[in-house]
Order: sequence, then structure tokens, then C-alpha cells
Amino acid sequence: MHAIVVGGGIGGLATAIGLGRRGWDVTVLERQPRLGAIGAGLSLWPNALRALDWLGIGAAVEAAGGRMPERSGMRGADGRYLSRVDMTGHRLVVVHRADLHEILAGALPASVTVRTGVDVTTVDSLDADLVVGADGIRSAVRARYAPNIRIRDSGQVSWRAIVPDDGGLTSGGETVGPRGWRFGAAPAGRRGIYWYVAAPGPLRTGTPQEQLQELRERLGGWHDPIPGLLAATDPAALLHHPLQDLHPVAPMRFGDRVALVGDAAHAMTPNLGQGACQALEDAVTLAALAPDLGRYAALREPRVRRIVDRSWQMGRLVGAKGRLAGAVVRTAARLLPDRAALSSALAVTEWEPPRPEAVTP
Repeated sequence: MHAIVVGGGIGGLATAIGLGRRGWDVTVLERQPRLGAIGAGLSLWPNALRALDWLGIGAAVEAAGGRMPERSGMRGADGRYLSRVDMTGHRLVVVHRADLHEILAGALPASVTVRTGVDVTTVDSLDADLVVGADGIRSAVRARYAPNIRIRDSGQVSWRAIVPDDGGLTSGGETVGPRGWRFGAAPAGRRGIYWYVAAPGPLRTGTPQEQLQELRERLGGWHDPIPGLLAATDPAALLHHPLQDLHPVAPMRFGDRVALVGDAAHAMTPNLGQGACQALEDAVTLAALAPDLGRYAALREPRVRRIVDRSWQMGRLVGAKGRLAGAVVRTAARLLPDRAALSSALAVTEWEPPRPEAVTP
């Protein structure tokens, strides 16, 4: 059987690996002139790592990434912990997007052909037993079958970068400050330290140097190592984009031949760190169950809808820019028992790959 996967990102390559190992001939169509990934760090929670194990590359990805420090949690801008979580014994890896993409590309079976420089604008002419739309939030495949699905803007923006690891990051998690600003950081393996900022407001139009200066001024009085991480950031490495999702979540299959994975179906805000994780769950579930797209959609659609909604609500809560809203968030975090905070974070990761098991490479 032959499958065409539109899009050579994380979800597309993972789908191609899974289908290829189950005996499918797969063609990946990527619009960029070569396979590659632009971005910074990705959080891979236990559910994503189980998906990568199913694909046979979990150990390689863990080796390439960085472990979240065992002492983590939510802090205020002054550095005092609002809640703590102990990550001892829990699999949580932060990896550079490019490293994950490279490992996925290197694991493609011989039955997978990759064609780059192919911009798919219509899917009607794609002749295959299975067509998979893995072409991101502006998916041409989704637009053909579900044109009513819209990109929803959260009213928040983010900045991200990787900086060299000087050993100054001894704890992980997120810091929440006034007026909806927040900062997070984690080790990202050999690449260094991944940091991000999320804040209410419009997309900035100034130069990266001007944007970085704004961040340094805004967060310069926050606890260590935040000022140092911003000071060590090269403006050329700064990424800036709006926080958006799809609303409503798209159907994940159309008939018996077309399916969606990842952001093409359920782009989500990053507040739960589940974007890449859910794309990997999609890929493994589709590969395990294809060509039964009915079962695939039945398993995936309710789960991703819940996660998209929860991530959106979390963003509205912690990103609220009013003084009262910020005080409510900080008070709620202090009152939540540490064990409950960890259980809440891990609850969304309770997922196992469906049978049949992957073919051993």
C-alpha cells in the first residue's frame, strides 16, 4: 500500500517512519528545498517519549536532549517558589527542534521516499491509498476538506532562544510576573539552555535587537538566572511569533483515504508543552491503525480537543494582564499542594501507543 505524507516536519516524518515500518511505501512531499527545522526547544513529556520508543528512536532523542532539573516549579519574579514539583523518576526531555528533526530524518526506512521543493496547493491529484496532511497550521490538506476551521489568535506573543549553558541553571519551570508576563527555561542538551518569554500584546515589529532590549528592560529585575540568560542571547537567535491555535479542532479524517496529524488538525498554544507531543501521538496512532481511519479519528479527536481547550484556558489564566488576575494566579499556585501540582502536570501525559506494536527495525 502507498501513502503520501504532505509535510516533512516532526509529525510528517514520524508518520512516515511508522507507516514504513509497518510495510507501507511512503512518499513525503516537503515544500522546502531540503529537510530541516527552524526553531528552538521542544518539551517532550512521557507520552511523546513513549511514542518515540514505539518508533525505535526514544533513546537517541533522550541522549540528544536535556533533562528538566529535578527541582522545578512555578516562581514569582522575586524568585520565591509558588509551587514546587520533584521531577525525579519522571521522563521529561527538552530537545532542540533541529536535533529531533535530524533524528527522525535519519530513521526513515528505505521504503520512504522524500521529495523536497514540492509545494502542495491542491490534494485532488494526489494518488495514494492514504493521504496524510502534516502540513502545519496553514494546511492545504485541511483547507480542502475543512475550510471552516480558522486560526485563533490568543492575544499573546512569545520570544524564544537558545543560549550557551554556563551551568547557572539549577532549577526549571516557569516564572510568572506582573501583567501576564512569564519566563521559562530548561537545558536543551548540547545546544545549551532553551528559554522562552510569553506576554500579552501585539506582535512586535522592531528589530531583534530592539525586541531583546525590551525584554532585558522588562525582566531585568527578575530573579537569576533570567537577566543573565537574556544578556547572553544573540539577537540573531531570537524567535518571535504570536500564540495561536485552531478553533474548532479539525476532523482528523475525511472518508477512508485522507487523515490529518499534528498542527494541521489541532495546532495549540504552548501552555502545556504538548504541541510536538500530540503530533507524535497522532503519528504513532495513525501508523499503528492505518488504514482504519475511523478508529484513528475516534481515538484522537476527543483527546486533542481536551488538550487544546485546556492549553487555551491555561494561557488565559496565567497570561491575564490585570493586577488582580496575576494575584489570583500566584495565590492559587501557593495554595495548591506540590504533589497535586505534579499530578496535574502529568495527567495529560497518560497515553500509551495502540496495538499493533511497531515492527522491530
